[in-house]
Amino acid sequence: MLVFSGGIHESNLPTKSLGKNVSHRFFKFVGCCLLSVVALQGFLGCRSIKQQKFGNTSPLTVLEKAPTQTELEVIFIRIPPRDQESTNVLWQEVDELAIDAKFRRELHKNGFRVGIVGTQSSGEIQKILQSAHRAGKGNFAMEKIGNLQSTHAISRKVFLQPGQQSELLASSIQKKFQMLEMQDGQLVGQTLNDGQAQFILEVLEGKDEHVVLRLTPEVHFGEFHNEYVPGEGMFRLDTSREKKRLARLQVDADLHRGQILIVGPRADQTGSLGHRFFNEQAADKSISKIMMIRICEIPADEITEATESDKLE
Repeated sequence: MLVFSGGIHESNLPTKSLGKNVSHRFFKFVGCCLLSVVALQGFLGCRSIKQQKFGNTSPLTVLEKAPTQTELEVIFIRIPPRDQESTNVLWQEVDELAIDAKFRRELHKNGFRVGIVGTQSSGEIQKILQSAHRAGKGNFAMEKIGNLQSTHAISRKVFLQPGQQSELLASSIQKKFQMLEMQDGQLVGQTLNDGQAQFILEVLEGKDEHVVLRLTPEVHFGEFHNEYVPGEGMFRLDTSREKKRLARLQVDADLHRGQILIVGPRADQTGSLGHRFFNEQAADKSISKIMMIRICEIPADEITEATESDKLE
């Protein structure tokens, strides 16, 4: 039989009192935690988590030059029509006779000019080099060159082993690439679909702090196709187009560190092969280009000799 006193069951009093104590302690603990969190935020301050931003830079590791590689700087200069006088001034600083006559003669017949600039260049050459370094690195694209009324230069670095080749794009793809060549005193012409002018740059063996560069023009044309080509111990899939290499127009240049090989079009041979390589239409204007290849660093003789010894062994 249960006995009630004042409407409260006596057996429930200890249980209810214990529940109140537990609840009180729990909420007190939670309150202390919240106060601690607020105080910590006030002390440290509130800030969002920063995410890594790459912007225009690549997250990939920058390629470094190997000891046996030659470091080259390739510079393309775009010259609008109103600055053609500065082009004439530029060529006054170029030693065209430094190129062997057998190379220079064939290039001149087909609308090219070629020569070497010494290490003590001044005037227009230095202005162009400074402009290229300010503009940074990139690929020459007519749709991205900005103001067509001013001279513009961009550059890129190329690292090559002796015998190794690199492709240099000289023009954008032209729907109808008109090729006019002088062969044995006769003008020979043909039209290549979707043609693009390129140069094959190769570093030949060099000694005594000098190196020989070989530059060969060629035209890529037609549709892209896949083919398997032999590689190092295996076949690799290569995507390419038809190529017309102009070996008879190649040029070999013996250069020292700091010297520049310069190639461009002859202004008096519009429509020639040199004109096709170095002139393009943009915004109804004819834009002329000049290419410079500067020798930045040459492997030391002892490194080259050690490499050759390793190959013989």
